[in-house]
Amino acid sequence: MRRLFAWFLPLLFTSTLLLAQTGTMPQTARQALIEMFFGTAPNHLEKHLPDTTRNAFKKMSGPNGVSALDEMSMFATMAKAGGGKFETFDTGPVLLHVEDPRENQTVDITVESDNLSGDEDQIEVALHVTKDEKEQVLPFVPRFTFVMKTEADVWRLSEISVTLRVPLEDPSFLKTIEQEHAKQSEQMARMNVQIITSAEKTYQSTHGSYACSVAELAKAKTETDVGGKSMSFPLLRGELSTGKSGEYVFAISGCDGTQYKVVAEPDTPDSGEKAFCSDESGSMKSSSDGKATTCLSSGEPVQQTATGLAAVAVGGTAGASGPSGQIQAARAGASGSPGVTFYSATVPANRVRVSERVSQAMVVRKVQPNYPADAGAAHVQGRVVLSVLIDKDGNVESVRPVSGHPQLAPAAIDAVKQWKYRPYLLNGSPVEVDTQATINFTLPQ
Repeated sequence: MRRLFAWFLPLLFTSTLLLAQTGTMPQTARQALIEMFFGTAPNHLEKHLPDTTRNAFKKMSGPNGVSALDEMSMFATMAKAGGGKFETFDTGPVLLHVEDPRENQTVDITVESDNLSGDEDQIEVALHVTKDEKEQVLPFVPRFTFVMKTEADVWRLSEISVTLRVPLEDPSFLKTIEQEHAKQSEQMARMNVQIITSAEKTYQSTHGSYACSVAELAKAKTETDVGGKSMSFPLLRGELSTGKSGEYVFAISGCDGTQYKVVAEPDTPDSGEKAFCSDESGSMKSSSDGKATTCLSSGEPVQQTATGLAAVAVGGTAGASGPSGQIQAARAGASGSPGVTFYSATVPANRVRVSERVSQAMVVRKVQPNYPADAGAAHVQGRVVLSVLIDKDGNVESVRPVSGHPQLAPAAIDAVKQWKYRPYLLNGSPVEVDTQATINFTLPQ
């Protein structure tokens, strides 16, 4: 017992003296890690880097003359700028918790292990994403290990290691990946059906009748103004012009020049993916058995929302069916339509509509789009017009295409989603705003 007190009392005295001098207990490695990435003090990042690392980063400059160290220190500001709830925890199983109520999604970084040994602490964390109160199965399970070491009585980051785990024998994991793959494949098929119906509308306006095959539609071209010059583009390009795209085959049937049916059927029978069909009216249906004939006869209506491309507004009447032969031919044999005009919804009563000129003056942060590589290779350029919904805080809540080339629209959408606006005040109170944004894509001369 005396030996125990002889060891414990000096330790207690030292800790008490330190607390009296500083007013706080020594910082833990976990607290240092949180301060490093999410602190607000001017030196929150460099404080926890080894001297050699800090000096090296200070010498590195970015494209705008900002040092690599300054760019890294902006991480916390960028993370918090996304809105929603943002919390860090010094103790407990969760290190970081972020909530995005607009997407009904949460992100948690959990502490899987915290191994302290002398002046070194290894902290392993894992990422978890929950959407609609259901944890999402990621393509891989990432884990990060941060090695913290004390230097001059300060915890400093010495090493970061990343491990990716893919549970290939987990049936639930494989099933989720399979479902996600099918979902993406179906979304692409729906988009391609919309492209074909839009191309048919353009073809009919030029020729006075509809094209009765994908091959006939693919041979046709349309004139489009690009940068003040009239240029000719095929109505269908890439894989879709062959009647096959991704995991689907496409065919036009029941056509007599005044009406037609377009169908999309999975290339692999019994794949579990849906079939899709549409006609000159632009309305779309689907069948869960993957059969085009079922889709045409008793398919369920598909709600046509913006899925990379918005629903195409087309008028007309229903036509005849009979796609089996064309589907088989497409399987045995063997992107996008320029100048596509997209669906535009009316503005609900609880928000205001402002012109693009007014909303442009409200922009406080603008992100320029990356020119799509496939569009550049195909020499595609032009203007993309987007419908933008801005929430009361000035954040972009949603973006939908209004017009523009399908190869350019996704890049424009990704950029505008990151824009930030000043809140729009009506009678002194912030309100939601419906407006437009125009992105111009111009190839270098």
